[in-house]
Amino acid sequence: MLQSLYIKNFVLIKEITLDFSHGFSVITGETGAGKSILLGALNLVLGARADAKYISEGEDKCVIEAVFQIESYQLASFFEENDLDYSHECVLRRELYRSGKTRQFLNDSPVSAGVLKTLSALFIDIHSQHENLLLRDGKFQLKVVDTYAQNEALLQNYQQAYQHYKTVSSQLEETQQLAAKAQEEYDYLQYQFEQLDKAKLQAGELESLEADNELLEHAHDIKNSLLYMDALLQDENGLVSKLKEVAHKCNSIASFSTEYQAWSERLESSYIELKDIAGDISNGAERIEANPAQLEANRERLDTLYTLLQKHKVTTVEELIDLRNQLEAQLQHISQADEQIATLQKEQAEALATAEKLAQELHTIRQKAAQEMAPVLEDQLKQLGMQHATVQVGLQTLNTLSPMGKDAAEFLYAPTKTTTPQAAAKIASGGEIARFMLCIKYLLANATQLPTLIFDEIDTGISGETASLMGSMLQKMSTSTQIICITHLPQIAALGNQHYFVHKQESDDVLTNVRLLTDEERVTAIAKMLSGTTITDAAIQNAQSLLANRN
Repeated sequence: MLQSLYIKNFVLIKEITLDFSHGFSVITGETGAGKSILLGALNLVLGARADAKYISEGEDKCVIEAVFQIESYQLASFFEENDLDYSHECVLRRELYRSGKTRQFLNDSPVSAGVLKTLSALFIDIHSQHENLLLRDGKFQLKVVDTYAQNEALLQNYQQAYQHYKTVSSQLEETQQLAAKAQEEYDYLQYQFEQLDKAKLQAGELESLEADNELLEHAHDIKNSLLYMDALLQDENGLVSKLKEVAHKCNSIASFSTEYQAWSERLESSYIELKDIAGDISNGAERIEANPAQLEANRERLDTLYTLLQKHKVTTVEELIDLRNQLEAQLQHISQADEQIATLQKEQAEALATAEKLAQELHTIRQKAAQEMAPVLEDQLKQLGMQHATVQVGLQTLNTLSPMGKDAAEFLYAPTKTTTPQAAAKIASGGEIARFMLCIKYLLANATQLPTLIFDEIDTGISGETASLMGSMLQKMSTSTQIICITHLPQIAALGNQHYFVHKQESDDVLTNVRLLTDEERVTAIAKMLSGTTITDAAIQNAQSLLANRN
């Protein structure tokens, strides 16, 4: 329940604290006194859109704080999921700054306005006059049926199945579109792949061919140079023979000095190395031969590779190999598209069947709930003075699934037994709609055990005995639900357990103030509501009579 509301620097309210209790509380005041300001402040702390214009003139910020007792709400899991500290007392605070910045707190922990809005919707419902228009909203009417049927778990299961069906359908459509587009490109991709695959590409091939080609193009010059070097080294008077002779001479005197010995060893080593080099040069000269045919083959191969590199705008054979592999994967994917489509079509059919089955289960439960609701609503309307009202809760089956199932709901109403029921929003008067919505809220409060209901002038268009009947219903609802009602009718105001009076306070500035009335003050306030500015003895007696009717 809402335990208290603190408001500071909000529009015309300087600073007030209101303490609420269980049961039925009423708020009254003259037109323009600021009753709507209270509701605006409460909406703000519950997460409504903020605007710096709400801040009192001359102030830098406004603060709204609401304290709720939530021990029976079973909201510990919500706090845990949002990493918030849980306690039986929940304090919501919102600060609005002149700059437009807002700060939100839940039990002194910073939170987003969205968290406040989500949380507050779980334990408070504010019904203002514009909500009477909800009778025109098919989604609202279906939600009422679902709430009365208490099929939240089934609806959640259906919505999960429906979302899965929509996801699979989207995947199928996307796959079919991609497959159709890919099929158009298949021949071109196949041609590119075959061209690359036919080339038998090998990593490192380009560099190897370029090196081989360099040798083949200069084979004659290279062979002549190698033969010339071989002759200089290995002829009868070549370098190898002369070095051997020098090494032999040095070896003959090596025993006379360690220095000579070192020279001898170095010369012997040089001789062996030079002889080895000479042998390699000789072998190299024998191996190299001019090969015009191979040279031409290499040139043709290089031309093929250079053409492919240029065509595909890459610089290495390795990149061409990667491209070939990608094309192969694309072609394989296209060839497997029919199989993927068939799999998705099967999955779609299964998902649709599951969703249809759950939708039918919802429909069955909704039908039963609709049949049960109609006489209940009729009985409640009779209690509100609509003795001859006829109510039907119509369900229509849609052609396709929707996020709420396969049903559309509409509340039908006839003011007399002889009138054909029609859409309530079209034929009911303002007062009748107000009573209709009160009966719906009564049903919802009982079905959901909503702890706090706030009504903002739901009694518009109501007067006389009907007002008393409406007040009695609100009073009855307050035995299980905290009811706070902003009203302009004395018949309803007199039935409240607490009576708050909103008034203008004249000082340097005109401010809005609220006070809890004493029993004596309530007599005066209700008498004034009955007779206007001039309070008569008859109005006083009437007010006392109305107050005496409280349970």
